[in-house]
Amino acid sequence: MRSKNLLSRLRWIATALPLALLGLSACAEDDNPLAPYQGGRAMSRLVADSTSHVPKMTWLGGYVAALGVNRGERAALDSTLVWLISAADDEIRFPATFGQVPAGAQDLTGQYGGQRLERLVEDNIYTYWVIKAEAWRQIVSLQNRTLILDQSPGAANVTARNDTVFLSPMVHTQENQPLDVFVNIRDVRPLGRLGLISVRQPTLNPSIVISWSITQAGVTDSSISVLGLINAQQYQETGKLWEVWSVDSTGGQTVFGGKNVISSPLSLGQQLGETRVFIEFPAEGLQRDADYYFWIANKDWDRQGRLRSTNFYAYVTFRTW
Repeated sequence: MRSKNLLSRLRWIATALPLALLGLSACAEDDNPLAPYQGGRAMSRLVADSTSHVPKMTWLGGYVAALGVNRGERAALDSTLVWLISAADDEIRFPATFGQVPAGAQDLTGQYGGQRLERLVEDNIYTYWVIKAEAWRQIVSLQNRTLILDQSPGAANVTARNDTVFLSPMVHTQENQPLDVFVNIRDVRPLGRLGLISVRQPTLNPSIVISWSITQAGVTDSSISVLGLINAQQYQETGKLWEVWSVDSTGGQTVFGGKNVISSPLSLGQQLGETRVFIEFPAEGLQRDADYYFWIANKDWDRQGRLRSTNFYAYVTFRTW
């Protein structure tokens, strides 16, 4: 009986051991961080940081020989390039930072008629793309042709047809997206008798610029004495975000709002001379998807009226997104 049991156990071990070793081998391969790049892994998930004007870019599928950024929704070796770098082989690593040429690479932006930017421009759409060395060597001279990601089954790595170059995911990936770092402005509605207020959306820095032109008959001074910002679409005491009054200390008595000292234009939160800040502008700035009411008045305002017909007073409402 013992001999039969021993023989059964030996047979079980002989059968199970190869399977266990095979499982260990598979686990070791899966745990190897280099394994995804062996055997030709497809490229995918190119991501650029949309919160920076010098974004970092990363992707899946291994290192590459070329990385390009075009203005607009089309990848190409043409004048829409704002940055293009290449290396002799697949030596460009991720993450790559816009404008920083890594060791072993060179900048080729101008070679194709592009104009290199130091930083990307707010509210523009850009196309980011990367390509492997085996494909890059075939297309490096194909100027002004659109680069298309061809994901059809069995697609060749590189196919040039008329004005288009089709590239398979094994050698190429691309992504286009808008650059939207700053809060955007919409639905600007200026009202009031004193003047016309404009709100300018930022493109180079996060500051929103306010300017005005005086339109009320008989008013010749273009400066104002008081301003305020409220988180609402109409004036209310709650939700005040910024409030500044001029200071006049002539005669030994301090008078607020009695002197026109604030000139156009100005940035929200800007430090202004000869004024007292009663409510500090929030350090985080304006929020997205919010309503705002900005108002101004000059020294002749009665300090009470806030209607469209109120003398020496004007306001503007706007929304952010």
